[in-house]
Amino acid sequence: MTEPIYRLRSTGQFIRFGVSLIFIALFVISLYIDPASEGVLAPLIIAAGATLIAYVFFLQPALRLDRDGIHIQNWFVDRWISWRDYDTLDTRFGMHIVSADHSDPVSSYPGSGGLARGREQLKPGNPLAKSEPKRNYIPVHDAGQYSLHPPMREASSLISRMAREFTRTAPHRPRTTTVNLMRIGIVIIGLALIVLEIQDIVS
Repeated sequence: MTEPIYRLRSTGQFIRFGVSLIFIALFVISLYIDPASEGVLAPLIIAAGATLIAYVFFLQPALRLDRDGIHIQNWFVDRWISWRDYDTLDTRFGMHIVSADHSDPVSSYPGSGGLARGREQLKPGNPLAKSEPKRNYIPVHDAGQYSLHPPMREASSLISRMAREFTRTAPHRPRTTTVNLMRIGIVIIGLALIVLEIQDIVS
């Protein structure tokens, strides 16, 4: 990867991870205070498994941009697209990187959902209407590494400007797809911890 390097993740990822941790903690507490419970070890093991799964699905996804192209880091599959092959962005139902004959979803910027879209259709005076977020301009630097959490509009703007600036100098490399075995292994371990401890509790 050649600088500048931008690592983008949405704020919603951290919110979803935080909410999942709250539910996991409530689950552990409910099992611990259960009179039939045999201790806190089994709930903690289940919580550890659930945390591993939440980590992969909520915190791991990212979008990395550099001088050469776009690296989409999804749950289990990573994709790399050169700026030369990049065509446009589709943000109607979440962020999709559109290139020749392909449309790759970006897990770190999923769709906003029907409720959010409904709020966007309401008039500004309505108390349920979605407020216009403050927009910040992300500059394209010549070098350096940056970890940012911009909303989809700002991320889309950065992608479009980097595409215009680096398309001519980007390398001629084919689109690549890589399966991330480590993330798959983490999810399998998390599921195994949950299933084994639930079996022990039930038996």
